[in-house]
Amino acid sequence: MRSMKDKLILLGSCSKAHGIKGGFSAHLINQHDSSLERGTSVILKPKTKSSSIPVEGDEFKISSISFGNKCIIYFEGIDDRNSVEAMIPFEIHINRSELPELEDGNYYIEDLVGLKVLNGKGEQVGKVKTYFDNGAQTVLVVKKDKGVVELPFIEQFFPELNIEEGHITMNEPEVI
Repeated sequence: MRSMKDKLILLGSCSKAHGIKGGFSAHLINQHDSSLERGTSVILKPKTKSSSIPVEGDEFKISSISFGNKCIIYFEGIDDRNSVEAMIPFEIHINRSELPELEDGNYYIEDLVGLKVLNGKGEQVGKVKTYFDNGAQTVLVVKKDKGVVELPFIEQFFPELNIEEGHITMNEPEVI
């Protein structure tokens, strides 16, 4: 089992080539606060069996990256469209150890995955399964005994967070 420092964190995905010189048009989960830059090593994991990337993933170093309407990434050793098309689609991951150290009290959103979800009475009602960004905010996906709940990660729904103790409190809205 990987330690927290070696944990792979999903940053985004790629399903399109860009140009003819080996560029990738990537969709990053959080493009605005991305820590990706030239020289960063990432792990690419295939989304389909037809990809030329091994199932367990392969490490690539970014040779160039630009942000704008699209995120365009070039990797060392990939210099033509045919190579790009053989690799896509894939997910982009990074080793937790490659991310900047955080100050006390701060956390990465990935740190919430797996936390116990408690109700206002302190009873466990589920676990944080995953998260996604809907363009306006981060949404937590909570797996409950009977189904899944998706709620914006805002104080109204998640008023208390304690990563050290491994839980988050959820105020689930009443269904009409």
